[in-house]
Amino acid sequence: HSHTVGRYSELMARELGFEQERVERVRLAGVLHDIGKIGISDRVLSKPGPLDADEWQEMYTHPEIAARLLSRPEFDDLRAWILAHHERPDGTGYPYGLRGDGIPVEARILAVADAYEAMTADRTYRPALGAEAARAELGAGAGSQFDREVVDAFLRALDAGRAGRLRRVA
Repeated sequence: HSHTVGRYSELMARELGFEQERVERVRLAGVLHDIGKIGISDRVLSKPGPLDADEWQEMYTHPEIAARLLSRPEFDDLRAWILAHHERPDGTGYPYGLRGDGIPVEARILAVADAYEAMTADRTYRPALGAEAARAELGAGAGSQFDREVVDAFLRALDAGRAGRLRRVA
């Protein structure tokens, strides 16, 4: 999951015209975006059904756990992006309820990459959606759950077949 999120993040950063060093930092943030889940119980992470309210409260802590793990100064940029990768343009995300441009664009990229990968992969609690259904979900959430410009860039890159040209990392 994390390597694929990294590749999708790289794809969007390129499509948005980021310089190479920033593209690489965004890719690395994608790979590390869920590192905070190391602090979430296996019971919650592997639960085969929907999470209850207490389990969601635990899950909501993973961005902050990641931020603590990435406390070295050389990770300042990644830490900020990973901390905000579940924020939403409409302000209903977590952990801080940031909205719109208050969310770093790199975090908005991670959110789209994470959601698309999650929707198109089998999970313990549901089978994968097809690519077209996942694209429709991104489109439906553009402007509220996801940044519209980032979604548009991702869909353009997918339409152009650029996802297949990204390097694969095992």
